[in-house]
Amino acid sequence: MKELTANYNVLNDLFSTPKIIGLVANTNEGKSNMIYYLLEELNKKYNFKVYTYGLRCNVPKTLKFNSVAELEQIKNSVILIDELFSLFDVENKRARRQIENTLRLIFHNNNVLLLCGLGEGFKKFISAKLHTIIFKKVTFADLINGSMVKNVVMGYQGEEKGSSILNLDVDESIIYDGLHYHKVKIPYMEQYDSKRNNKPILVKKC
Repeated sequence: MKELTANYNVLNDLFSTPKIIGLVANTNEGKSNMIYYLLEELNKKYNFKVYTYGLRCNVPKTLKFNSVAELEQIKNSVILIDELFSLFDVENKRARRQIENTLRLIFHNNNVLLLCGLGEGFKKFISAKLHTIIFKKVTFADLINGSMVKNVVMGYQGEEKGSSILNLDVDESIIYDGLHYHKVKIPYMEQYDSKRNNKPILVKKC
């Protein structure tokens, strides 16, 4: 398995030029953990501006935004959106043109935008704007038929692909850069796990 520090330089590939990236996964499959890891690695090696939306944990050297109006004014930066559902009303067909215009403007403003969400959130018009797609564990039935996201994952023929699911471990991801698939391993970022201190729902009787 290729690590992030192997021949495939994931940081350079993902963040060196303006692009729109989709991070697609089922619930509780490490989407946010991957975002935190990428931020940590970027901060070790580069000076850059980063804006975030929807992250539960505070990350040093990041700026938060809370609206599309703020988002559209960001330039020359890395932008990370966790759970795109909560910022964009992707189910509203009337909002489609507005979302398309926003994505076009973000790209024009020399940004790298990473959209993180469930498979069902990547509608055809959003999928068509993606330059790179990152997959974690995904159920094929949750993806939109005819979308680029579904077409790309169905085109993958690795051993992790079943008939109904891309069965990756929680610390694994597959990155499609438009030409090739790259499998990478993402370490667990315990300090950013907002669920690690949750109390058990069921407590065994004494």
